[in-house]
Order: sequence, then C-alpha cells, then structure tokens
Amino acid sequence: MSTDLHATQAADTADPWELARRARAVLAANAAATEERGRPTTESLAAARGVGAFAVTTPARFGGLDADNRTMVRVFGELGAGCPSTSWLAAVSATAKSMFTDWMTADAQKAFYTDPHVSISGTAKPAGHARTVPGGTRITGRWPYASGCLDSPWTMVGAAVLDDEPAGRPHLVLLPTDELTIERTWDGVTGLRGTGSHTLVADDIFVPDAFVMTPPRGPDGTPLPPPEARRTQVALHTVSPLLGAAMGALGVVEPVMTADRPVFGTAYRRRTESPSARRIFADAAHLVRTAEQRTLGVADVLDTAERGRPVSRVEFAHARMQLMAAVQDCRLAVEKLLDLNGSSAFAPGYPLGRFWRDLAVGTRHAAVSPWVAADDYSRVLTDDREDPATGH
Repeated sequence: MSTDLHATQAADTADPWELARRARAVLAANAAATEERGRPTTESLAAARGVGAFAVTTPARFGGLDADNRTMVRVFGELGAGCPSTSWLAAVSATAKSMFTDWMTADAQKAFYTDPHVSISGTAKPAGHARTVPGGTRITGRWPYASGCLDSPWTMVGAAVLDDEPAGRPHLVLLPTDELTIERTWDGVTGLRGTGSHTLVADDIFVPDAFVMTPPRGPDGTPLPPPEARRTQVALHTVSPLLGAAMGALGVVEPVMTADRPVFGTAYRRRTESPSARRIFADAAHLVRTAEQRTLGVADVLDTAERGRPVSRVEFAHARMQLMAAVQDCRLAVEKLLDLNGSSAFAPGYPLGRFWRDLAVGTRHAAVSPWVAADDYSRVLTDDREDPATGH
C-alpha cells in the first residue's frame, strides 16, 4: 500500500475496511515509536490517510467518503488494533466534521476542506473568553486534551463572548493551529500517549467572523443540546478505536497460547495444554467478539436513523448503554489476556501492555462515562412525556 500522502484518492473507490486491514500492520510496526514520540509517526499518518480514515465523515461534496457508521467502526477498529493512538486521532477528526461542518460558514468550509483528509484538533468546551471587535472576535483561553494538536493544521475551540450578554454565550471558533501555543501537558501520561493531547493556549488572537460558529439556539436563546443521534455517534467514534485495542491485545496473546514456552510451576510445554488456559482465552475472545457485535449494532441503529426511520429516545439511550457494555467487555477481555500472558506484558515496548494502557485511559473519556449513560437510560425509561420520535 502506498504511503504517499498525495496518493490517497484510491480510498474513494476501494473498500475502506479492506484498506484498513492492510494498514493495520503499518500502524502496529510504528506503535512503539508513536508512543515514545507522543505523536504518530509519518508512516502511520500516511497509512491512515491512505485508508481514508481522516475522510470518513468529510462530505462527498468536498471529496470525502461520507461513510456510513458501520464502515467507520470497521475502519477505526482495524486501525486501533494496530495503534489505538493513531486511530483515536482519526476518530476525533471524524467527530468534529460530522458535528460541526454544517455550523461552518461557506468561507470556512472552503478553507477547511481544501484537503478532504484534513485533520482537526481542539475541544467544544467553552473554556476560553472572547470579545467582539470589528470583523470578528478576539479570543483568550486554555483548552486541555486537544488530541492531535501536534499534527492537525486546524483547531476548533469553544469560547464565551463576554460582551454579548452578561452571562456570555458559547461560540466555537475555527482557526489554524499554528496561531496557538501548545503547552506539552500530555507527555508521560499513562495511555494514549501517541495522541499528543496537549493544552492549546490563545492570547488575544483575532478570529474573522467567517470562522466563528454559533450553536443552534432554542426560542429562549439558550443553546440546544446535541441531537440524540449526534450524542450517540460521538460515543461510537470514541469506542471504536478502543474496540480495536482489545482486538489487538487478542492478536498478541493468540500466538503466546501455542508457543513452545514451558509454564512455570507446571508440566505444560505450552498454554494450550491447559484446559483452564484455553477456557480463559476463549472467554476473552468471546468478550471481544461480543463488544464488536454491540458496537456494530449501535452503528446500524445510527445508519437506520440516517436513512429516515424514526428512532426513539429510549432506543438511543439503550444504544449508548450497549456501547458502555462494549467498553466493559473490552476491559475484562484484556484483563484475562494479561493473566494468560503474565507480567512480561508490562515490559517496555511490549504491545500488550500498551493496549492495556491505552484502553484504561481511553475508556475513561467523558463520552463513554457509564454512570452518565445509566442516568440517561433510567431517565428516559421512566419519563412519561410523549416521545417526539415515536409520537407516544
């Protein structure tokens, strides 16, 4: 597979999942270096671009794949099985594009989508402050956890316009990353080190009006919450690279099971001679497969909704609970695999330990908070208001 950054248009006609399966080996070969550098290697980024991973939610009118959700899960899962950090960055860009493209002005879209494979970092959290000036706004603030900021040419951050009204109204701004300062606050973190999720800093930076985005508002002027489909899709994007981490961990331990390596304290020459070891491995494999089925099931719900079938609030809340269950399945599977492998998994450079670290950090992301999902689910199950999606 070509790793030329300019030879990426083949992803428009080839099956992205099949391309991702081929690219997985490239990402795996560079995963240790990605973790050490705190950002993906040039080879990993080129391979991900060649798959179309950074174009899956780019609208077709801008040359993107505009892929369905099932395809996204497959692509991010395969890449995550090679390197969760690289896959995570593709998923972050996919989330930003799917949620905010329609909020951009025509001028911003034209500038941003010069390259359909463009990546973006930042956060929608309104952690900054802004003041209106002729022709735009000037923003100041600090935004942590900006995954991909070391390699993304564009950044999106949230800020409250202080002189708009007493409480301030949240806005999003799109600007070139090189206009911001990057504070290296992610170095040495336990997992997903390769995402380079550092802190972005702005000190009175001018943003033209064309690059300011205002969230949709209700009749009372307050920002509307994201649609249920978007909330669910954000969680799906977050889970998919982590599913890949569990898949990758399973792939690491499988050859360990059959290797001629005497098991300490037993007469076994290899782990497959132990019925208990075989059962633990089977349990881990089943958990990973179940997590995959749950995740793909949620993708199918979203794809069905995008084709026009009404999906109720209960169905969306249940879908997010399925994703939380998938996360728990992946964690438990990797714990079992660590038991089978032994403490050598934690040696420097060993991929199983890296998958465990990445999974431990990634599954604590706010988008996959299990107690928040449980709150949502219990609320809609006991809510007697009419559901606008179903009419009853």
